[in-house]
Amino acid sequence: MEVITKMANTIRIKRRASGGAAGAPASLENAELAYNEVDDVLYYGKGTGGAGGTATTVEAVAGAGAYLTLSGVQTVTGNKTFSGLVIVPTPTANTHAATKLYVDGAISNVATSFTVAGDSGTSQTISSGTDTLTISGGVGLSSVASGTDTVTINLDNTAVSAGSHGSASSSAAFTVDAQGRLTAASNTAISITASQVSDRATNLVTGLTGTANEIAVSNSGVGAVTISLPANVTVSNNLTVSGDLTVQGNTVTLNTATLTVEDKNVVLANVATPTDITADGAGITIKGATDKTLNWVDATDAWTSSEHFNLASAKAYYVNGTSVLSSTTLGSGVTGSSLTSVGTIATGVWNGTAIGTVYGGTGLTSYTTGDLVYSSATNTLAKLGIGSAGQFLKVVSGVPSWSDTVDGGTF
Repeated sequence: MEVITKMANTIRIKRRASGGAAGAPASLENAELAYNEVDDVLYYGKGTGGAGGTATTVEAVAGAGAYLTLSGVQTVTGNKTFSGLVIVPTPTANTHAATKLYVDGAISNVATSFTVAGDSGTSQTISSGTDTLTISGGVGLSSVASGTDTVTINLDNTAVSAGSHGSASSSAAFTVDAQGRLTAASNTAISITASQVSDRATNLVTGLTGTANEIAVSNSGVGAVTISLPANVTVSNNLTVSGDLTVQGNTVTLNTATLTVEDKNVVLANVATPTDITADGAGITIKGATDKTLNWVDATDAWTSSEHFNLASAKAYYVNGTSVLSSTTLGSGVTGSSLTSVGTIATGVWNGTAIGTVYGGTGLTSYTTGDLVYSSATNTLAKLGIGSAGQFLKVVSGVPSWSDTVDGGTF
C-alpha cells in the first residue's frame, strides 16, 4: 500500500499591518480581498473594468470603517434622516451644532447700546436702532458718509496749488498756519552779478591745448596748468626702447605679422613666489574657429592639449628614452593597461577571474544540481538552491524564493 504525504499550505489574503496607514489599497484584482489592520476594514475588488483583470472599484465590505461605530470620530457624508429623538449637547466650538433655544439665549445677551467719547467734551450713549452717530470734521477736515457702514474723513484743500517749488534759479518761500499746513507758497528769482564773484579772473587759463592720446593739459589750481600724458597713449610712429621694457598691466596685445624673439627660453607665470598653483593654466592659446590650447594643469600635474598630436611617419612616443607607442606597435615594456575595447582575439588562453555579467559571463565559478541562476541586483547574478518537494517559487523582496505559503502580500 502506497502512502502519499501532502505538505500543508497556508493561504493568506493581502493585508496592511497596524503600523501602516489607514484606508483602502490603491487597487485590487477582481474578486481579490485585502484587510487593513489599522482601521480594521475588509476590502473587496469589484468588477473587471481595469487592464489585466484589475477591479473597477475597491469596496469596503466589512469592519468598523465600513459602517458607523458606537464610539470614536467618523465622517458621515450625504443627507441623513432620523425618525427618533436627536439629542444635541451644548456647543463648545464654532463647528458644533446648536439648538434654537441655545441661539435665542445667546442673542438676548447682545448689547443694544454703546458709549462714544472724544478727546474732550461729555461722553454720549448711543442706542442701537434709535440714535444716529454723526462724525463731523474739525479744522481742515471734512467727513463724508459714502456707504451703509462707511464714513470717510478728508483733509481740506488750502490755497496752495500742488506742484514743485524752488529750482537752480529761484528760491521757495512758504507760509505755515497753527495746524502746520502750508497756506501760501511762492518762488523768488536768484540774481547774482559777475562782480559779486571773487577770484573769477585768476581761475581762467587759456591758450594751451593738448593732443589727443599724446599730451593732456588741465587746470590744476589757481593760476596753474598741468601737462601730462593721458591715461591711454598712442605712438603713431616707431618706438625704440634702449633699456628694459616693463609692462605692469594685465594684457599685452601685439598686432604684428611676425614676432621675433632672440632669447631661447620664454618664461610664463613669472611671479614673485612661483608655485604649481600660480602656474596652473599657463600655456599657449592659438585663435581659430575655436581656441587651440596647450596648458599645464595643476590638478593633473601634466600638460593638457585641446587638440590632437599628429606625429610624422616613423616617429613614436617615448617615456624615459623608451618607445611606448608607434603607429603600429605597443612597446614591449608596456605590461599593464586598462583597455576597454579591443579587436578580434584570434588565439590565446583565458586564465583570469570569473567573467562578470556586464561582460557576458555569470560571475559564478561553481554550481550544484538543481541551482537556479537569477539576477539578485543590477548586473549581478546569484544562485538559488533546489527547493523541497511540494514547494513552489514566489517573489520575496524582488527575488525568487521557495515557499509553502500562498500569501496575498501587503498594501
